[in-house]
Amino acid sequence: MALLSRFSKECLPCNFLIFILTFGAFSFLINCSGSNYVSSNHRQDDGEKQLLYENNPAVNGQKIPDDRFQSLQLYKGSQTESLPAIRLGSDEYLILRFDEMTSSGRLYKITFSHRNADWSDSNLMAGTYLKGFREDVISENSPGSSQEPHYVHYRYRFPNDRIQFRYSGNYLLEVRSYETGELLFSLPFFIHEHQGDLQTEIEEIYNLSPAYFLHHQPFLRYRYPSFVTSPDMDITMGITQNRFWGRTVQTQHHDSAEFGVYRGYIDRDDSFIGMKEFRPLRIRRYDDAHPEIIRINPETIPVEVFLFRDVVNLNVSPRLRHMSYFGLPRHHTRSRYVNVQFELQYEPSEDPIYVYGPFNHWQIREENRLRYRPETRSWHGSALIKEGEYIYSYAVVDQDRIDDVRLDASFSSSRLEYTYTIYYRDPLWQADRLLFMKSQWTR
Repeated sequence: MALLSRFSKECLPCNFLIFILTFGAFSFLINCSGSNYVSSNHRQDDGEKQLLYENNPAVNGQKIPDDRFQSLQLYKGSQTESLPAIRLGSDEYLILRFDEMTSSGRLYKITFSHRNADWSDSNLMAGTYLKGFREDVISENSPGSSQEPHYVHYRYRFPNDRIQFRYSGNYLLEVRSYETGELLFSLPFFIHEHQGDLQTEIEEIYNLSPAYFLHHQPFLRYRYPSFVTSPDMDITMGITQNRFWGRTVQTQHHDSAEFGVYRGYIDRDDSFIGMKEFRPLRIRRYDDAHPEIIRINPETIPVEVFLFRDVVNLNVSPRLRHMSYFGLPRHHTRSRYVNVQFELQYEPSEDPIYVYGPFNHWQIREENRLRYRPETRSWHGSALIKEGEYIYSYAVVDQDRIDDVRLDASFSSSRLEYTYTIYYRDPLWQADRLLFMKSQWTR
């Protein structure tokens, strides 16, 4: 009876109950049999608190995974570079993939949390936005490379026959310990209704600031559905650059003079920097020839891969056609993790510099901090990365604020992606529904 109380009784299939009982009986044995790999460069202090910096790409309430979990991805269907977004009531689905740095698999719980437009908790009851179970279990996993560091790869698909969604909006997918329910990490995703129609235009502004040559000012024109009666009160418009959801900006100026149409834009002085730049990192197989790699040390565990030096104010990289927030880790049983060595030629600085990318969840991590070496007149750092294709940048922390554009002169300009979100404040539930979602790439 205690187990049944965790789920909605009216929709509890017998086969799933048997599944839970069967795997739950020996989950302790599974968990105790694995041994985690922790290198000297990637050791995690259990007492270390997650550092929160201003301008953090993570959303409000998001839990960042520790070093045990690597190569996270969340995408729609088979489109590995797609937005983590599906249409409410459709047959679309999302795929979660991640690696755990251990030698044997285990079970994990999955829960979902509905959020408002600003990612605050909507306080909706789970039965309001979920149909079926209130939680699920990840059971699909496979062992990775037989060479150290060992890892287990996990895959989870949703919605499924156990969990569906009733309500649109922002969501956090939460991965929890099967035994204790402790939250291990969470990822944002979206369920939209595709109601109305949205037209967007990006104005390019030059010489707005002496520090940055180009800025982007998006303009939104939304034709809203008929049930919206007071757009100035009920509609919120969000603009996000490069899927950094924690940096979403809400439009500040609005116009509802045209019947059935709501327009929005941000202040000119608050326009987005239009020259954000990223560096490509391609390690499809670490022992193949790659233009970014200068040498390999196969004698270490993990294998060390040394990249060519990045130089500030030297623009030699080809323009990137696309980017992926999560990167494209190579999911193959023989794929390996390597210790990638970065070098940045830049003057000495009192502000700390970090390598920054999907391999560390776009977070400031002490193990990815660069150290200045006077003998080479450059900064050196490393990151544990799975074979695959990624982008990266360098970030400076200045008075607890992440500055990831100061060193952008190192790289060629990348195409930028803007995502627009239209929310409606539901008068019945006092929560934000996501009516429309759209992406646009710059030239």
